[in-house]
Amino acid sequence: MQRDISGLLLLLVMPAALIVVMALVQDAPFRDYQELSFDLLLADNDHGSLARQITDGLKHSKNFHVIDSLDGSPLTETQLKELLNKGTHKIGIVIPGGVTAEMVNSANIAVNAISQKAGLPITLPTREMRDRMFVRLYFDPVSKPAFRTAIGAALDKYITYSCTNILMQRLSLLSKEPNKTYDSSNMGDLEKIMQGIGVKEEPLNDNAKYTGLHINSVQHNVPAWAIFGMFFIAIPIAGHVIKEREDGSALRIGLIPHANRYVAMGKIIFYTLICSLQFMFMLCIGLWVMPLFHLPALYPGLHSWLLLPVSLCIGFAATAYGFFIGTAFKTVTQALTFGSVSIVILSATGGIWVPIEILPHSMQVIALASPLHWSLEAVNEVILRNGGAGSVVLPVFILLLTGSALWVAGIFIRTTHPGA
Repeated sequence: MQRDISGLLLLLVMPAALIVVMALVQDAPFRDYQELSFDLLLADNDHGSLARQITDGLKHSKNFHVIDSLDGSPLTETQLKELLNKGTHKIGIVIPGGVTAEMVNSANIAVNAISQKAGLPITLPTREMRDRMFVRLYFDPVSKPAFRTAIGAALDKYITYSCTNILMQRLSLLSKEPNKTYDSSNMGDLEKIMQGIGVKEEPLNDNAKYTGLHINSVQHNVPAWAIFGMFFIAIPIAGHVIKEREDGSALRIGLIPHANRYVAMGKIIFYTLICSLQFMFMLCIGLWVMPLFHLPALYPGLHSWLLLPVSLCIGFAATAYGFFIGTAFKTVTQALTFGSVSIVILSATGGIWVPIEILPHSMQVIALASPLHWSLEAVNEVILRNGGAGSVVLPVFILLLTGSALWVAGIFIRTTHPGA
């Protein structure tokens, strides 16, 4: 133990870090989604009293931070969809025009039914009920089904409360008649009348080939866990690098001018191709094996060809990480301990295990340092958001930058300490 203090510290520090990170990551799933707070984009096309009540109710709730303006101007439906498509926000609702008028008409019908049964002279203006109107609910395509369901239920609660307020305002007109009472059981089919307003989730992408049918567990889990598996290639790479150093191969290579960088480049290119092949194999399982278990087939997106260069960039980052670990640690035990635990931590903070939007704010910031987060972002842009080449530029750039930095750091360590 005294001769391997760093190894002893790894055995203590890495599990401690894993406990802290996993406790923070898993805390949110143990709580109801409705206990959390989320940014909510809101476009109001109605501007009536019901729309104002819905907006005010959401603004005063602990669940949502309402964003209804952009650069000082009211948020439009087009802007809302663009922001959700970019992934900068997760939730948006559009209040359609005429929703207040429809709700007032439904309430007036209910009040007239009561007035007629109670023998009151009050008759409020009404028209024939139209088809049910919906407050339209949109999500970032990356959002998981459980998240969508919980948020939809929370929004439905606020909209129902606002509709009830409108009804009570109309019913208050009856109280102005002295010495008259009314029985709410005489209201007729109130439930049917008050179902004029609801919440309806609609697909964000209007392309006919992409519908809500493609939002399922396969879409989310196959790419995420394929990325997780790719990064575990760091373990055999690190072990191979350490073995070279222990048997003297690294020292002999270091005696040849510039050989270190070329040998390292050869390793990284080879393992990057292996990683890309592994990723494509996992996608094939999603396409053809998952349906055998009565699960939906993986939908690769409208620009599925982008998955090849994206997988190469992910593989490069994963391989460079393994090469860095192999040069930074002295023994296989140290490298395996650090590598395996660090990959689990990076995957947990990067959104592989749970969506990062439900994590504490501090963890969401930390997630930006995880290459697995940017790997998942790149794949989600293609598979879930149907993005083109321009949409993956940022995550791909960060992956290439991360891989290059780790590769250069590994070469520096290997050059300065070839036989350490």
